[in-house]
Amino acid sequence: MLDSLHPRRPGVRVVVWVVVAIALTSIVTGVAAILTDPAIEAAGVLGTLQSVTEFSGTIIGFALLVTAWGMRRGYRIAFAAAVALIGLSAAHGIVQYRLLSVPLVVLSVGGLVVLVATSGRFGRSSHLTATQIGALLALVGVFCYGTAGAYALRGEFDGVDGVVDAVYFTVVTASTVGYGDIHAATDSGRLFAISLAILGPATIAAAAGSLFQPALEAHLERTGRRAMTTTDTSGAGDTEDGETPQVAVLDGDATLVPVIERLGKHASVTVLTNEDAVSSLPDDVSRFVGEVTDSDTLERAGLERCRAVLVSAAGTDAGDAIAATQSHTDAKIVAVATADSSGSLVRLGADVVVAPDPVLIETVIDAVLAASSPDGQSSASAASQRG
Repeated sequence: MLDSLHPRRPGVRVVVWVVVAIALTSIVTGVAAILTDPAIEAAGVLGTLQSVTEFSGTIIGFALLVTAWGMRRGYRIAFAAAVALIGLSAAHGIVQYRLLSVPLVVLSVGGLVVLVATSGRFGRSSHLTATQIGALLALVGVFCYGTAGAYALRGEFDGVDGVVDAVYFTVVTASTVGYGDIHAATDSGRLFAISLAILGPATIAAAAGSLFQPALEAHLERTGRRAMTTTDTSGAGDTEDGETPQVAVLDGDATLVPVIERLGKHASVTVLTNEDAVSSLPDDVSRFVGEVTDSDTLERAGLERCRAVLVSAAGTDAGDAIAATQSHTDAKIVAVATADSSGSLVRLGADVVVAPDPVLIETVIDAVLAASSPDGQSSASAASQRG
């Protein structure tokens, strides 16, 4: 019945904390590189590259923190970005030519090994809304507009001599910092600066709002739900520490309804399912209707508080469900599957795989053999009672 009960591989949280550690090390190393001299002073192009890495290493560190946030939710694109950024981080540590960069290089190489070994944990595709895609494209468009315009009108400005100056002017103006070291000298330059000062902040605000508003709403909704559930004093299924165990069921199709009914007597059960299956569920279980691999649905259901998660391979794509579960919680994963899929579910990360078909077959065979024996009547009755 239990095909496998094996030790867990490094979980999503462990990998995320490895990335966070590399990010913080990169930030600290970058700041220290600015304040100290390299062990070997390079010249020419290599010297310029050395100077650039003193500042870009810190930027890479902050970018890694962003990828860690995406990896926590299982996004494949965040995982790919983390691999690329950690590779750059290791290269930065080498080019900086400082002893204090050695920990960064070692951590980065070790982090790459961990990420490659756990690549299967991150399989979720990012689903950006049309509004979010439009906001990001607008942000890129404004940046290109400002850079190209400032460079093309460099004769209209005091201080713009090249592409780097144009990029600098665009970022400073669009972010409303406005140091004043570059300023328009003609009416054409002033009109261009006005347009950039209007478009830049508006686009940045729209992009930030579209990207972070869904996460903020989900967080507030989850906080409100926790506040409402703290008054639940039901003692059914309490553990030794007095806390009712939290269990989530992904895709509560008809085959799992008897299991959910019995499980509800021992734990607090939350079922994530589709609209068609809601009517068949017991009335005493919490239910969330939606895609079981959707990040917002899993967050609203409070998956991070669950001690165990039951996944049905009959009603959903078990692989995607397991990947989504691992990106939100380190709870034990129990998968109900057919015999031929049990091995693949173990490789995908399920801690326990239950295959009901072999159990049913063995029970039927035992009953038939018992019925064919001389005392088959009593044996068959006993088998019926056991069932």
